[in-house]
Amino acid sequence: MKRTEYIQLLTNEDKVRIEFIQDHGKVLKFVVQYYSLIDSRWRTIMRIDNCHGFPHRHVYYLRRREFKVVLDKDTNTAFTGAKEYILKNFLKIKQNFLFAE
Repeated sequence: MKRTEYIQLLTNEDKVRIEFIQDHGKVLKFVVQYYSLIDSRWRTIMRIDNCHGFPHRHVYYLRRREFKVVLDKDTNTAFTGAKEYILKNFLKIKQNFLFAE
């Protein structure tokens, strides 16, 4: 099994941490977590993972409770989709975090 972990900078105030364990080309466990620097503090904005045995997405808000969505996808598809979704939509995701009531 091979473990990979890295940070991808999106802007000076936005980054994504990507971590996964792979065996023979198949992703077994993964975390894709988007952070943003808000009020001099790194805050988790969104996390997509399968740490509880199934792919799911945690959506965080500044003024509301966390929202969790189960993803109806296999682990490999969920991992690839998570990276693509966050990289493509991080500004919209951040706006939702800041202004959702």
